[in-house]
Amino acid sequence: MRGGFAVVGLVGFLGAAPLFAQPASPAFQQISQKFDYKPVKQIQAIQLALDRIQVRQIVFAPASEAGGKQKHSVPEAVLSIDNEGAATAAVGVAIAIFDGDGNLLAAGSGGARQGWLAAGEKGTASIRFPYVYRNLDKARTFLLTLEVQPRSPKAGDPESAAGGSSP
Repeated sequence: MRGGFAVVGLVGFLGAAPLFAQPASPAFQQISQKFDYKPVKQIQAIQLALDRIQVRQIVFAPASEAGGKQKHSVPEAVLSIDNEGAATAAVGVAIAIFDGDGNLLAAGSGGARQGWLAAGEKGTASIRFPYVYRNLDKARTFLLTLEVQPRSPKAGDPESAAGGSSP
């Protein structure tokens, strides 16, 4: 008889589980686009947008200039990101650089510096290429992926509702 009680108790508990569930955070969205690699003085203007989050420019810094005065600097790409939306969002980016034959020359990923980009804020993401980069002079195209997840407003949190930038 105890077994029957346990099953009924478990079914009753599981039936009540949705009452305790937290509201789901908004789903992330992702977009990818391939571009020709044609920076002018290391700067390439692009247009990639998702949910009013936009990547407008990439600065491709070669190893000799990336990282300032460090002895062992590596190439990097610094992306300018604008949040023109009404909500704070987590923003991630990934880039893969290819030669004319489609061979991968470098790849990396990163995100907005504080993790969240507040509504109306402009930010940057730095992507370093620390290990595989020695053929970047042969680059012809790159694939850029932008991933966005709006921040869930917390009940009674005025900063969250107003689009504050802390996670």
